[in-house]
Amino acid sequence: MADEQSKWNMKSFRIHFAEREIEDLRARIRSSRLPLVESAGDWSLGTDSAYLRSLLRYWCEEYDWGREEENLNRFPQFTCEVDGMTIHFFHIRSERDHAPALLLTHGWPDSFLRYAKLFPLLTDFNLVVPSLPGFAFSTLPPKGYMNNAETAELWHRLMTAVLGYKEYAASGGDMGRGVTCYLAANYPQEVRGIHLTDVGLAADLVAAPDETLNAAELAYKRKALEWQRKEGAYISLNSTKPQTLAFSLSDSPVGMAAYLVEKYCAWSDWELLTMDDLCDCLTLYWLTNTAGTAIRAYHANSFTLPTLGKITVPTAIAAFPHDVLPVPREWIERNYPVCMYTEMPRGGHFTALEQPERFAENISAFMRMLFES
Repeated sequence: MADEQSKWNMKSFRIHFAEREIEDLRARIRSSRLPLVESAGDWSLGTDSAYLRSLLRYWCEEYDWGREEENLNRFPQFTCEVDGMTIHFFHIRSERDHAPALLLTHGWPDSFLRYAKLFPLLTDFNLVVPSLPGFAFSTLPPKGYMNNAETAELWHRLMTAVLGYKEYAASGGDMGRGVTCYLAANYPQEVRGIHLTDVGLAADLVAAPDETLNAAELAYKRKALEWQRKEGAYISLNSTKPQTLAFSLSDSPVGMAAYLVEKYCAWSDWELLTMDDLCDCLTLYWLTNTAGTAIRAYHANSFTLPTLGKITVPTAIAAFPHDVLPVPREWIERNYPVCMYTEMPRGGHFTALEQPERFAENISAFMRMLFES
C-alpha cells in the first residue's frame, strides 16, 4: 500500500491560511460598496439587504475562522495527484476492525463542510470525504472542467487504487448525488450500495402531458415549472458563462456572499443554519479562491455529461422536506432499486450540515443493512 500511495504522490495535509489573508478579507468587506436600492425586507428579488448587512458585520467583526481551521485539522486529511490534478480528501479510519468504507460527496454551493459535523458521529466506518475538482483544495483538470461521470471515475480510482478498498458504499447530494449514481451504475461489483439525499429533476415528469400524470406527479410538474421560471436562472449562468461570473466571485467577498447565501436560504430549512455555518462556507471559498472554479462543474454537466446507465445496487433515500423540488416517492421507487426510504422530519438541501445527528443515524442504519445483514 505504501508503494501505491507513493505512486499517487499521497501526502498528509493541514489547512492553514496566514493572518494577512484573513485581514485582507476583512478589509475588503469593510470597503465594500452596497447597492443603491435595497430589498424590500425579504428575499423575493434576491439576497435580503438587511440580512446580508448583519452577516457581513458578523463575518468581519466577530467570526473566527481559526476555530473552524483547528477543528478540521483534528481529522486526517491528504492530497494525491491523479491525471494532472491535485485531489484533497479526508480519510478518517475507524478503530473497528474490518470497518466498511463510506464515500461522501458534496455539491454546490457547499464543500466538504457539508459533512464535517459527521466526522465524530460516524466512527464505525472508514470515511472518505473528497473535495470535488475545482472546490476547496482540489484542482481542475487541464481542460478546465469535469463532469459528474468523470468525477465518478476519479473517485473510484481514489477508493480502490489509491486507498486500496475492495468495496465501499457511497452517498451524496446535489452534484454528489450525480457522482454517486455514476459510481453505482459503472461499478456495481465494488459499490455495495448508495445513499441519496435527492434525485435531481424528474425531467420526464416535467415533459409529460398533464393527462398522463397522477395528482402527485402533476403537482410536481407545476411546481418544477414554476421553480425553473423563478429560481433557475443561476443554472444557465453557471453553465454557459462561468468565467464571466468568476471575475465577480473572485474579487468581491460581498458579491460572493450575496450569490451563495441566497442559495443557502432558498434551499435549506433556514432556521437550522447559523451564521458560523455560512461564514465557514464563505471563508473557505474566499481563501481558496474557488468560487469561480467550482461553478465550472455546471458547464461540464450541462454540455459533456454522458447518459447514466442502470442502477442495480441497493439504494437508500433520505428525503429532507425543505430540499429543492422533492420528487414524488413513487417516481423514485420506479427509477431506483430502493431498499430504504426515510422521510426526514426537518432539513433541506444541505442535509448533514443542517441535521447531522439525523443524517448520521440514517446512513448508519443503511450501512448496517449493507454490511451486517
